[in-house]
Amino acid sequence: MTRECNHDFSELKKYVSEYSICCNLEQESYLKSAKRMHKVYFSLVNWHVEYQHQMDFFSNKYTRNHDILVRLSEVISDVGSSKFNWLNGSYKASRVMLRSSIENFIRAVSAIDDEVQIVEKSVYALFERANDGNVFNSSTTVNQSYKVLHSMYKELCKDTHTASSHNMEHITSLMDYPKYMEEKSNTTGNIFVSVVQNILTILCLIFNELYHKMHHRNKENIINSVPRISRPLVLAP
Repeated sequence: MTRECNHDFSELKKYVSEYSICCNLEQESYLKSAKRMHKVYFSLVNWHVEYQHQMDFFSNKYTRNHDILVRLSEVISDVGSSKFNWLNGSYKASRVMLRSSIENFIRAVSAIDDEVQIVEKSVYALFERANDGNVFNSSTTVNQSYKVLHSMYKELCKDTHTASSHNMEHITSLMDYPKYMEEKSNTTGNIFVSVVQNILTILCLIFNELYHKMHHRNKENIINSVPRISRPLVLAP
């Protein structure tokens, strides 16, 4: 490296050693959004813990396709990455990861009845097949949640393709992080909550027998983030 590059790398090490996002905690709006996001994320993580713990039951009851099982876990990974980026003020990256979580979710769940979905390269075809398939038409509530996710996916694509200046982040260096922009923070936080709530609703209804086999504390932690109107459908044996 050149002398200037070595000096800049020293500055990077200093930046990393001093990095902190605690200043964001001084913003009431940040805390409000963070709490709402954590609630639904905690519920999703609880579902995933039970999913992993009861993998034998899940495989026997729903699918043994390894690609589907792995991709379901990747959905939770994408959501976690989205939350991490939001916490640091990287809103575009947060929304891009939400887009990825939706695509992985639709691909994995619809593949239970149509395994072609796992390898489908066209995203347009992926959603068309999911739209016509049995899984997301298994009930009115599941279909409604699917439509919300599809609509949000279309909107989030604008960030991936930088459709307008609104979808730009305008970061010039790492020194711009951490940051807090109230409007983008609130908007991204609201999208996050809605995406996770609709994913949870579908998971709890499509895999309802799995839900009823869960530990009672985990069931409570999960149902706490399912919209009230959908809870009776999940709780019904």
